Amino acid sequence: MYANIIVDADISGISHPYTYNVPSNLEEVINVGACVAVPFGGRKLVGYVFELTDTAPGISNIKDILAVVPDTYVFDPSLLNIISWMSDYYVAPLAHSMRAIIPETMSATINSVVRLIDAEKKSDKSPAQIKIVEELIELGGAADLEVLKAKCNIDNFNAVLRQLNNRGCLETIQSLELPKARPMIVQGLMLNNINDANIDSNSITPAQNAILKELMQTKGIIKQSTLLKRAGTSASPIKTLIEKGMVKKVDIEVRRRSFEIDNDSCEKPELSASQKDVLSIINGSGEFSSSNKTLIYGVTGSGKTEVYLQSVENALNQGKSSICLVPEISLTTHLMKSYISRFGDQVAILHSKLSVGEKYDEWRRIESGEARVVLGARSAVFAPVSNLGLIVVDEEHETSYKQDRSPRYNAKRIAETRIDMEDAAMILGSATPSIESFYRASSGDIKLAVMDKRINDRALASVQCIDQREEFEQGRRNIFCEPLKDAIADRLARKQQVILFVNRRGYAHFMLCRSCGHTEKCPNCEVSLTYHAYSKTLKCHHCSETRRAPESCPNCGSTHFKQFGIGTERIEEEVRKLFPEAGVIRMDADTTRRKNSHAKLLDLFHEQKADILVGTQMVAKGLDFHNVTLVGVISADTILNLPDFRAAERTFQLLTQVSGRAGRGDLPGEVFIQSFSPDHYAIRSAIKQDYLSFYGHEIQFRRELMYPPFTQLINVISNDPSPNYALERLSEFAKRLQNNVKTGINIMGPVPAPVSKLKGVYRSHLMIRSQIPTDMTLQKSIAKVLDSMPSADRSSIIVDVDPLSML
Repeated sequence: MYANIIVDADISGISHPYTYNVPSNLEEVINVGACVAVPFGGRKLVGYVFELTDTAPGISNIKDILAVVPDTYVFDPSLLNIISWMSDYYVAPLAHSMRAIIPETMSATINSVVRLIDAEKKSDKSPAQIKIVEELIELGGAADLEVLKAKCNIDNFNAVLRQLNNRGCLETIQSLELPKARPMIVQGLMLNNINDANIDSNSITPAQNAILKELMQTKGIIKQSTLLKRAGTSASPIKTLIEKGMVKKVDIEVRRRSFEIDNDSCEKPELSASQKDVLSIINGSGEFSSSNKTLIYGVTGSGKTEVYLQSVENALNQGKSSICLVPEISLTTHLMKSYISRFGDQVAILHSKLSVGEKYDEWRRIESGEARVVLGARSAVFAPVSNLGLIVVDEEHETSYKQDRSPRYNAKRIAETRIDMEDAAMILGSATPSIESFYRASSGDIKLAVMDKRINDRALASVQCIDQREEFEQGRRNIFCEPLKDAIADRLARKQQVILFVNRRGYAHFMLCRSCGHTEKCPNCEVSLTYHAYSKTLKCHHCSETRRAPESCPNCGSTHFKQFGIGTERIEEEVRKLFPEAGVIRMDADTTRRKNSHAKLLDLFHEQKADILVGTQMVAKGLDFHNVTLVGVISADTILNLPDFRAAERTFQLLTQVSGRAGRGDLPGEVFIQSFSPDHYAIRSAIKQDYLSFYGHEIQFRRELMYPPFTQLINVISNDPSPNYALERLSEFAKRLQNNVKTGINIMGPVPAPVSKLKGVYRSHLMIRSQIPTDMTLQKSIAKVLDSMPSADRSSIIVDVDPLSML
């Protein structure tokens, strides 16, 4: 028997499984999807069985699989198909695609540590060999293989290392590290074949009797800690009862939960006419099949969540499982109550903030079929549900569905591919659908369901735009325009709540010297450092470079070195100054680092223990607070002026979504948008909350310039310590690709990327524009070109298929 193995080797260009022989002693225990240890390139690595076959490959010297690794994740065969597709479509190594799916808590690794044996004899070594020995000495004589490789940064590292190994200068030690997560086992107790009839009350103490009574009422196994609490005793009587043979110990596996929510069932609300119409469109054929793909375009507050819930319920009634994706961790915690109150313990929650044990327990519940409804962020699209019937992608326009490392997949695209493979249905939902999705629905490629009214016919919030140009001309340069400031005071007087949105965290965008024009920039990223007043530091939000904020200009010594721009910290400070009696919560990446911090802050606001919520994008969508009657957008132009063809779309979506947070209850809502570009069609349409008007302008712009959905874009980025070589590498790539693909593509660039230096390396990029292929022809050509380039060049090139950002 032979096995085709996806080897977990972090080497660019590996895009196929490797064939190994299955020893006879492993034939009974090996399965498709199993984790195995294999020899690879002179070392041991782990991999996953992609296929088992009895057909001998046409090659000699096939190596044996070393072992089947226990207690690891076993792939469902349907997910193996996703791995292969994802590798091809996103031009990513198979190992990267595999890692995207495997929970880190359930994967095994083989660690390689290089240890120095002889550091004295350097004279007969090559410069590369000397470099490795010197780095090892600096690292204390031993280092992780990958750390050493990165530190040395030399060509043919593996070959040079092998030479040093052969000469006895150093040794490489490998060890198998099993998955970190294990079941949580606690001490349990149960009666040992006794009952009321055979208990001699004269031979036991009152405490022992209380314990026995509790065990009889339990009629099974109970945690020792729970038993002691109920019986009101210490552990000593239990020890005595065990010695008497009346009670016995039993191990109990306990589920770890990241949340505690009352899971009492709730009554389903009466559906609006719009909700009934949409459900009839979704359930038109009564089947959950891949032909059933629906885009719900529903205004904010129209009741899309209830449509999702009833669609999931319909799937459950047909014996099908569902995956429900949300873009933000904050939305996941917000929606948990709705899903758990409806479906109880059938719901599993998956997101990045879970602990190792919590992820492990949720994943196993999904694998076993105990949990048939999965609610989570991007990676939940890979949940190993059985009998998949439905995938829901809420806020389908959100950029957070796109992963920013290899494989650079979009969960929305993966969802559609998976439902095609498993013959399930898909629902996309948004108040501001992506241009690509609405174009597909308008063209009849997928079904379109419209919800253009809020529940109970509540009116959308009224929106006013304040022209900041006029404010400046008249000398009013305050953070809040007068109408917004008056509206905040009015809402506070009425005990109503306010959301203030600004799309930047920190106190100020940058510091500028008014004397010489100097700005403090990140040495690693060529971007301005953001000022944080709370810590009096300057921080880079790309690489986390942090330094104390100088009191005078480092360039000329001038004291006219001040902060410019507005962030969440500055807004919070101004609100507290203007409205000292108001309770204020700030919600951004700085205040939500700790586990469950999103949920705690939102709960405080929901319970009306704070009056004003100041935040970034995480407060702009999905939140449903009925006492919020005012939303203020401090600056509408932050995204609009970015060098990105999606800038107008992002601006419209963000403004419309944040406007939708106001007036969701019985009280009317009001929104103030402060802008220097009030005449731009994205802002004009957002003021009217008119998606169709915006779509009409934007689709014409896309058609004229041949941007998606009319073409496919692939962004290719080159990283290098040398800015010149980053450009030269892409020029060579472009030449080879053009020779490989004679027609049908347009290569723009290469040029320095908008963020030309990031985390210490220079970045150049080129854009490939092509007709939308159906067979991944362009991706195959790109992969072929990459394979033809030197390994060092290949590993420094990033391929981003269907990019959502040009930065």
